[in-house]
Order: sequence, then C-alpha cells, then structure tokens
Amino acid sequence: MGTAKSIIRIGVGAVLAAWTALQATEADAGANIVYWEGMRLVPGQIGKLEIVKPINLWKRENGTMTFVRVLEPGEQYRVYSYDEAFGGQYGVGGGYYVTNIKGHVLYKTPSREKLKLVNPGRYGAKQLAVGTVVKEALARVAPGVEKEEMEIVSVRGKQHVYKLDIDAANEKLAIETALSNDQVLGIEPVLQQAKRYDGRDGIVLAAVNGDYFKEDGSPTDLMVHRGEIVMTNTTPAAERTIFGIGADGKPMIGNPDVQIRVQMGQGSPYPIDGINKPRRAHQLILYTPYFAASTKTNALGTEVVLTNVQGVLNGNGTVTATVKKVAVSQGDEPLQPGELVLSGHGRASDYLRQAKAGDTVQISLQYDQPEWSGVKEALGGRYRLVAGGQVQSFAIAGAHPRTAVGIDRDGNVMLVVVDGRQPAHSQGMTLNEMAKLMGELGAVDAMTLDGGGSSTLVVRQPNGQLKVENKPSDGFPRPVANALLVVYKETQENGDSEEVLDDFETESKWKAAGVNAVGAAVERTMEKAKDGTKALKISYDFRGMLGTSGVYASREEAIWISKRPQAIGMWVYGDGSGHWLRAQLRDGRGRRFWIDFARHVDWVGWKYVQAAVPSDVALPLMLETPVRYMETDAGRKSAGVIYIDGLRAIFR
Repeated sequence: MGTAKSIIRIGVGAVLAAWTALQATEADAGANIVYWEGMRLVPGQIGKLEIVKPINLWKRENGTMTFVRVLEPGEQYRVYSYDEAFGGQYGVGGGYYVTNIKGHVLYKTPSREKLKLVNPGRYGAKQLAVGTVVKEALARVAPGVEKEEMEIVSVRGKQHVYKLDIDAANEKLAIETALSNDQVLGIEPVLQQAKRYDGRDGIVLAAVNGDYFKEDGSPTDLMVHRGEIVMTNTTPAAERTIFGIGADGKPMIGNPDVQIRVQMGQGSPYPIDGINKPRRAHQLILYTPYFAASTKTNALGTEVVLTNVQGVLNGNGTVTATVKKVAVSQGDEPLQPGELVLSGHGRASDYLRQAKAGDTVQISLQYDQPEWSGVKEALGGRYRLVAGGQVQSFAIAGAHPRTAVGIDRDGNVMLVVVDGRQPAHSQGMTLNEMAKLMGELGAVDAMTLDGGGSSTLVVRQPNGQLKVENKPSDGFPRPVANALLVVYKETQENGDSEEVLDDFETESKWKAAGVNAVGAAVERTMEKAKDGTKALKISYDFRGMLGTSGVYASREEAIWISKRPQAIGMWVYGDGSGHWLRAQLRDGRGRRFWIDFARHVDWVGWKYVQAAVPSDVALPLMLETPVRYMETDAGRKSAGVIYIDGLRAIFR
C-alpha cells in the first residue's frame, strides 16, 4: 500500500524521481512513526486515495498534463496535496496527479491529531498543561490496541509518557487481572505475571502494575479475577478507588464494598469480616486457595474446613458447602483446591465451634453498589483523578512515577505510565499534573494505580516477545502484588471451529521479502477475491536465479493464535507454476515450525488448502510468515502472481 509500491509501475524514468522523493520523505519521519488504517503516515501527507474505477494518472510539468497510464481498481496512493486546477486533482507525489472524478476515486484523510504527529511544523506542537510535546510516536500493538509514547518538556524538565488505548468495541479484547505467583501473599514483577498468564485463555498483549500492597505482598483492596473475589477491601470507603469490568463487560471506577454473611445449618447468620486477609481479634475471615498454602493463623481460634463448594464467591448470590472438619485451637489449616476455610478468633471462634462435620453452610455475598454485582475483574488503586468528566485537585506534593487507568466517553480504556526520578529521562508528575494529563488525554473517569518504582508497562513486541516498555525508576522492574492485563481472546461462537486471522477487507499492513529473487511484492487488492471484495496479491520473479528462491509474505502486525489449532487454512488462487507453498510458525518457547499447504501449486483459480500444525507447539502461537512461496529446482524458476484470501486457524 502507498506511493512506493504503486509508483513502481509507472515507468523506469518516473521510478527514479518518485523513489528518491519517497525515500527522503520516509527518512524525514525519523523515530516518529505513525500508522493510520494499516499504512504509515509520512511528513507532508494529508490523506490517501483508493482507485474505485479505472482512471488516468497524469504527470504535470511546466503547467502541461501528460498521460502516464490507467490506474486500476484497488490501487492506493498517499496524497500530499489537492489542487483546484484541471477540475480538482490529488497530488500523489513526484509530480503525479489523479483527477477527482466522483465514483472513480475514494479519498480519506487522517484525524488532525495524527496529522500533527507527522507534520508538527505545519500543525504546531501539542500543548498540554504539564508542558510541550516535543516528540510523539504511535504504533499498533494489535487490532484495537494502540501504543503512544510522548516526550514532554515541562517546567521541571523532561517527562516521558506511555499510553495504551484499548478499543472496548473489539470483542476479541479483554482486560483481566493477574495475581503475583497466583497467590495473595508475595510479589512478582509485572513481566513475569504477564508471561505466566500468557496462553492460559488468550494472548497477553500488554500489562501494567496494579494495586498498592502491604509488606506481606497482599493487595490493599478489592481484587476480582474471572468473576471470583480474591481479596476484599482494607482501605475505608472515602479513601479507596476500584477499577472494574462489569458483568456486561464495560469498565467502571468506584469504591464498592461487599457484605458477606455465613449461616451454619439452621443457625443464625454471622458476618464475615473479609476474604483472604490476616485474621484480627474477634474477626471471622474466609480463606480460599488464592491466599497461600495455608491460612497462616495462630492456634488462638477455630477453623472450619468446607468442601463440596457450589457457586462462585462474587457479590451476586450464595455459595453453599459442607463442613468437612472443625479444628479448635490449632490454626494454620492447609488450603486445598476445591475447599474453603472459615477462621475465627474470639467471638467469631465461639460461633464456629457450633459447627460439626456434615453440616450445610451458606455464604451470601452482596455488593453495596448494585452496578458492581457480578463484576468480572477488579483491582484497587488510590486517587480518583477524574470523576464525571471533572479533573480533581489534590493538596499532595511530590513528583513521582505514576500509573493510571482511565475510561473515555465511548467506554474505551486507557492505561498510562509516566516515568520519573530520572532527570535525564523523566522527572515524574504530581497528582494534580497526572489528573490534568488524564483529562487532556480524553478520560472522563480515571484513577491511579500503584506508582513510584512499581510503575511498569509491558507490551508485546512485533517479534512476539513480551517486554518492559518504560524505564522503571529502580533501574529494574519492581516486584508487585498484582497487575492489569490486556488479553486477546479467541471467540468461537455457535460451535464454530474456525478463527479468521485475516480476511484482507480491513486495513492490515503486509510486507514481502525475496530470497534469490529478481522481484517480490505484496499488496491488498480488489483484482480478485474469494469472499468479500479484497484479497492479498503476492507477486514474484525467480527467473535466472540460483539456489532456493522464495517470496515471503508477512503482516507487520503480528498474527497470534490463542489456542492450539489443528491446522492453518486459506483460499489460494494458483498460477499453475508448481511452486512450493508453506508457512512459518513460532511458538511460545521461541521454536520455529514450517508447515506445508501444497508441495506443488499446479492449479489455476481458487482452491482451499490446509496445513497441519504440530501437536507439540507451545502457546501462544505466532503465525510469523503466513506465506512462503518457494522453488528449489533451477529448471522451474518463473515469474507470476498468486492470491490468498480467508486466512484462518482450524480447531477441532
């Protein structure tokens, strides 16, 4: 897509001038890389043009228009100007123009904000309350997840801000919580938490640190993981803030608490003071296997072991269980999978002593705010930075690294990390500055997560590896209690056994590499399509080359597969060349696998092909190179074109 690929077909004389201009333009972009609709924006670009019906390409020199060739449907060009002369013409670079004829061309333009990023001189530097943005770069992590990095000059010096935007409308994306080492007690770096959760039920795309935590590593306040309460609140309602994903999948921020009561047999209900918290005087605490290997309590109380647990510990109903054991004056009862332990001291111990093996127990849970009933994911933070669209103010001094989560007016989520305590890199922000920043970034609701040395952003890189993106102030990623994850989830509704990886209808960005080839190119095109209107066109020229020749087509945005597929499939429009069609996979252990669609593409027209995936691949799986079109026989080297459509993973 874009000027470079399209102008190559204009002619030899035109290629040199256009290519030189394009190379200079690309170089000018420097590190400020901005993507829009699957293509890279470059300085001077104002939009793009897609050819819908055949139309002439013109070369303008000294006020004279010279016909060059007829452009075909599906071709796309960067647009650098619009000239009212000759009936209105789009300038596509190198002195070439396309006339604006209704129905023959489709013009699109990026948002003004994106144009500012590649044309700061034309549109002016972005001004924020904290300072002037002097450098900004955007990149797409995956469909629906965009990464932005800003360098800001403030009155105190440099600031480095990292932001992730998560599209709430993308059904394949989820925001989930992670718990250090899968237990409440203890801490673990965000990167290790993300890697451990990666592939469990989806692919982790990014992660940030979560709640503040105590000396024993336990989170400070409410945590819910996949619909189950892991820990209840410690902080008073007026001082806590909680981020959650509701039963309807929508993000929310508030300060909920959960009321919990237990009833033994036909006895009276008794209040439970918390879940997975240290037991204090006269308290009744409910422990689950999330806490640790045992309750860590002393012998000054009574503990009741529950088995045959039915239901989920969430604020929307009742859990039933059966008393397995009553332990008086013992403590530190083991926490076994599928079991719960009620632990009481003082008055609570007296209540538990009435229990006996075989009794039925009911535990009722209810949030004090109805909208939190059945919440899927939640974790705590501290300060409400933006509430109801209003930026909040704080009488708290000190500039530090910060982590925040925000929700915009469309329900999309933003995760923001500001580095700090590193004068040459980033000073850090006060709470007031962070609140203003979140408001300016579009949050109508926002809160802080833990900050300081805990502030960490992990992002999956184009090579498929998870990596710490920011520069934590300790010089290394600090272990923390929990984290927020952005996860790609596979959706298979109505028993479907396929997942479409790319249908080439959307603006995905592809690239081609040639090995021992005269030429190799790839583009999305409307020339042929099996389904929809577009397919991927792969052109090659192996003529006269020695050794194994190949054209390798890959997507710039990595293709991850969250569950183990039996096969990879696609439709192929063959050219009858008899060449070898393969794909390349890389698994979660970094191993590469090569799979075969067809040893000889000896057909012309559309044909569906499948390649079996080895059963021992480790998740998550990356389809690193979906198309490897190759020839090893010197006598069969040729030039041609194939098309692919409906790239998919097959599950059975």
